[in-house]
Amino acid sequence: MKEDSKVDRTITAKAGIIIIVSVCLIFCLVVPSMAGGLEDARRRGRLLAGVKTDFPPFGYTDPAGEIQGFDADLARNLGRALFDDEPGVELVPVTSGGRIPLLYGELIDVIIATMTITEDRQRVLDFSTPYFVTGSMLLAPKDSSIQSVQDLAGKRVAVVEGAVQEVDLPLIAPEAKPVAFKALPEALQALRTKQVDALCQDDVAVLAAARMNPDLRIAGKSFLPRPYAMAVRKGDRKLLDWLNAQLEKMKADGTIQRLRRKHFGDMDADLLNP
Repeated sequence: MKEDSKVDRTITAKAGIIIIVSVCLIFCLVVPSMAGGLEDARRRGRLLAGVKTDFPPFGYTDPAGEIQGFDADLARNLGRALFDDEPGVELVPVTSGGRIPLLYGELIDVIIATMTITEDRQRVLDFSTPYFVTGSMLLAPKDSSIQSVQDLAGKRVAVVEGAVQEVDLPLIAPEAKPVAFKALPEALQALRTKQVDALCQDDVAVLAAARMNPDLRIAGKSFLPRPYAMAVRKGDRKLLDWLNAQLEKMKADGTIQRLRRKHFGDMDADLLNP
């Protein structure tokens, strides 16, 4: 019975990805005349970049209601590069589960939203060169007995819908009981109120949450490192090549490192480097 439950959870997580892939493949087939994102941006006078607003320090809303964060600043740099130092970007809030549908619905030109490269996603998306490397990490209450993924058997572990941990957790901790939430704040609230025993998310988010919540702590080291990259619609070669060229410039002129220092501070020492 326990083995059946483990298989069911893995199948459920994979089924969600299959649905997203299938929908996007349909878009690819029925919208062959879709213009490229670079041409669309130049025609409208601004680049539409999908960024998160619930995932500090990559994307969040400040007290003034403005979107801030590492990914948001990357998008702003791209907008200035495309429109000669004008703020030619519109930041469109996205979630982990909603990123790809918004891209294929032509509501955004590019995803810059902590998007890890996976085999399933590569079937429907083209990815830029990586600009960040992250691993998964566990967050647990201070008084928890959980010290690492080896302690998750029978434990309720929060994950975010559409995030890579939804698939990775059953692989690395098959006896754990994943509980999916629509957004990171909801998952964190569930952990604080003991609705779940731990939370599994990208290391940056876990490190930031541990610093902001004294009643929570990191449990173990980062595992299953994966790269973040920008994503465009499959076959959008012009936009992809332009993004890669801009990323190379930002790496060469120190922009990427300046943004890491700005948004991660001394936490950067605990993070992986691409």
